[in-house]
Amino acid sequence: MTLYEECLEALGEGVEILSKKDSEEIFEWFESNFFISYGRIDWEKSKGLTLINSLEELPKCIQNEMVFILWDEADTPVLKANFRTVLDVIDDVTAVSFDTWLVGRDSGYVVEYHHEGDITIAILDL
Repeated sequence: MTLYEECLEALGEGVEILSKKDSEEIFEWFESNFFISYGRIDWEKSKGLTLINSLEELPKCIQNEMVFILWDEADTPVLKANFRTVLDVIDDVTAVSFDTWLVGRDSGYVVEYHHEGDITIAILDL
């Protein structure tokens, strides 16, 4: 079983695997709202963001919505799952590839899990 398959199993029945077209659309939104440099978000060049210190600072409505899971491996399909469920199995999610992003497109936020251990959270100033 691959790490991706283990991630799917850990996320359970509520997870959705996006098509290639839908995955590309999510990546386009992500790249149009966040400046990506060397496989991570360049927070200084990404404008219109409010950085926050912890996941607990995200509004409760965000913590219960669906989130897109993106990895730095472009061939890996994007997943859509409940944010709270993703956090419950985050080790399985981040094991899939070096860098992982949780993207709440509707609410305009991102959580970046960088392979060096950094976790950065930002909300777009909409």
